[in-house]
Amino acid sequence: MKYCLTVLLLFAGLSLATGQTLERHSGELLIRLRPEVSPANVLAQLNRLLPGGAPLAWGDIVAPDWQIYQLNFDESGVDAQALLEAARALPDVQAAQFNHRVYDRDTQPNDPDWFQQDDLTLIGMTTAWDVSTGGVTANGDTIVVAVLEKGALLEHPDLAPNVWYNWAEIPGNGVDDDGNGYTDDYRGWNPRTGDDDPGSVGFHGTAVNGIIGAKGNNGIGVTGISWNVKLMNLANVEYESEILAAYAYVGKMRELYNTTNGAKGAFVVATNASFGIDFERASDHPLWCAAYDALGVLGVLSVGATSNKNVNVDVEGDMPSTCPSEYLITVNNIDKFDNKVANTGYGPISIDLGAPGQGTYTTRSQGDTPQYGTFDGTSAATPHVTGAIGFLYSLQCEDMVRDALSAPSTCAKRMRDIILQNVSPNETLKDITATDGRLDVAAAVRAVQELCGGTGAGQLDILWVRPNPVRDLIQVKYRTPAYTEYSIRVFNMLGQLMIEDAVIPDPFSNNIWEYDVHALPAGVYSVAFGRNEAWRSVKFVKN
Repeated sequence: MKYCLTVLLLFAGLSLATGQTLERHSGELLIRLRPEVSPANVLAQLNRLLPGGAPLAWGDIVAPDWQIYQLNFDESGVDAQALLEAARALPDVQAAQFNHRVYDRDTQPNDPDWFQQDDLTLIGMTTAWDVSTGGVTANGDTIVVAVLEKGALLEHPDLAPNVWYNWAEIPGNGVDDDGNGYTDDYRGWNPRTGDDDPGSVGFHGTAVNGIIGAKGNNGIGVTGISWNVKLMNLANVEYESEILAAYAYVGKMRELYNTTNGAKGAFVVATNASFGIDFERASDHPLWCAAYDALGVLGVLSVGATSNKNVNVDVEGDMPSTCPSEYLITVNNIDKFDNKVANTGYGPISIDLGAPGQGTYTTRSQGDTPQYGTFDGTSAATPHVTGAIGFLYSLQCEDMVRDALSAPSTCAKRMRDIILQNVSPNETLKDITATDGRLDVAAAVRAVQELCGGTGAGQLDILWVRPNPVRDLIQVKYRTPAYTEYSIRVFNMLGQLMIEDAVIPDPFSNNIWEYDVHALPAGVYSVAFGRNEAWRSVKFVKN
């Protein structure tokens, strides 16, 4: 036990992953002396090795039981790197390093208004972004989400990079270049005008698009659930005829993609409908409801907002909430304290889950002027779920999307189940939603990791070392809380470093480190795994 603690403390404050610019405390070295060594003698040796500079001096005793000291020096007169190398070369010094700064490990975007997006923190996006930030599937398919709205400011600087374009179509030439039955559908489709006109630009559509896929980590504004996703614009969707025409366009593009193995069409995985009609029965809207089954067969899940009234939609009715399709996910509204909002629909049959909507900070627009601001209601809650679908498709798990084109409805149901079976239990939604819970993207990511045989994120640990004793090839199975670089080191019982390696954990593998140790002398060793101040170690025997 004493030896294990020594190994752990030896590496306190290790540097961050390779390739990063490290910040260190100027004029300080951390030095570990060998047992029974005089600090004064070491200091004298270093002063002799670096003559002419300002005198060196011991500072704090960082860890007296482990002989770790802080050495202070003036960098204006002493070359820091030369001093570090000189210290490491002394026989009385066991280890020396700079005093580096360490950082929190949550993956967060650099968008300046990110601090206002606590809705995304609530659903676990900082953990989910450790694994992916959206974009393409494990099969290389570019993920597309279709947004049905009256219009949106597609030129908004946080939306423009993620706008979907039909690259097989030449804009404005009056010709159906890709043969999909639609003319000039270069940046989506407007059923009212019969072209790709972006529609009546309003803040509502701009906000919905931003929640799903505002460009993340671009240094401006906000981020969407997916930093990288393609947003297909279906504009001027206001009447049921336009809803049906928009859904038909989505269906055609996904069907083409399926049948041409991606040569034509678009890999649309979800549609968003942040609209509806209060107190309406599905039986009175058979064509609208039927569209969800038609899309589902092609592999497209649809997400719909419920009423912004405190009504039981199972009893009072609502469209599209009460459509019975298994390919439709319906959403009600919770606040940032994880409680059901007073004015939102509910129903244990018709409403699947809750998602944060109240006070969502995202992209907005005033005419052609891009803005940012808050957005409320189930209109804001719904795109959180739609964005989550697009995001989960980007996890690099071949098993999850292996049949996305060959059996698209099966793949869509799998994705639906991953979301609905991994909600966060919520007392304010209990017995009034089908899942009794709220969207939890981090939990859904963990479910995908299990599906793909990965170890999954969790507390740092070495799960096993095999074989033990070992003669040639050793295997170390490990688990990590994040998916960036970690170090593996093997020490003999004198504390001497024998092997050093680096690994980057894969969220979709078993995360096993293998190494040929046949050259090590027979004896007892310790393998240490970790980074910064977090380390785990296990002993093994080499025959």
